[in-house]
Amino acid sequence: MRTLNEILRKCVLPLIILAGIITEVKAVSEDELIDGYSHAYNASGKLSKADFKMLVKFELLQADWNSTLAPLVRGLRDPNLDPSQWARSARRTIDEMTEIRLKMSIAVAQIEDSRPRAIVKEIDAINSQMLIAWEDIRTAMASGDEDAYRRAGMKAQQLAQEKAGVAGPVLRRLREKFGDKVVDGAIERRELARKTGLR
Repeated sequence: MRTLNEILRKCVLPLIILAGIITEVKAVSEDELIDGYSHAYNASGKLSKADFKMLVKFELLQADWNSTLAPLVRGLRDPNLDPSQWARSARRTIDEMTEIRLKMSIAVAQIEDSRPRAIVKEIDAINSQMLIAWEDIRTAMASGDEDAYRRAGMKAQQLAQEKAGVAGPVLRRLREKFGDKVVDGAIERRELARKTGLR
């Protein structure tokens, strides 16, 4: 049952956009940050402050999603964890992910500019499919169905790759505006962004 660990581990890695950039770039004005995000998300013009804040909120929630998903993947690699134990703990984690995704959907709905909204809406839709895939993995683990486990694991991997494909260009454009050092530092310090009040 644990033959897909490498595949499933990839599901938590693909998308952490830039939730911490706001605190990392202290010398940059809010207008410059909004310009950078407008470029990164292909906005139809300059983002409104409200849209900018909703995009940052979405990114913070995506980081929460990744942090919540990580124990599921670690549990699959833990040889001391019985599959039924993993399935029980996975139920709670999937419920937490469902709550995070609901908050993400609310943030998406509040973005007025259609171009950035389309990007985050696509990510949100992929997350919705990922919830189904992880529930299928949980069910397969609980029942000992290796074929179902393999199919669900492959689906989760495919969805993670799709999400990386959507988020990758955004990250690249943010790097164009703010540079690798700032972007990488912001990713590492995403927790600091919570203190900016954009939660």
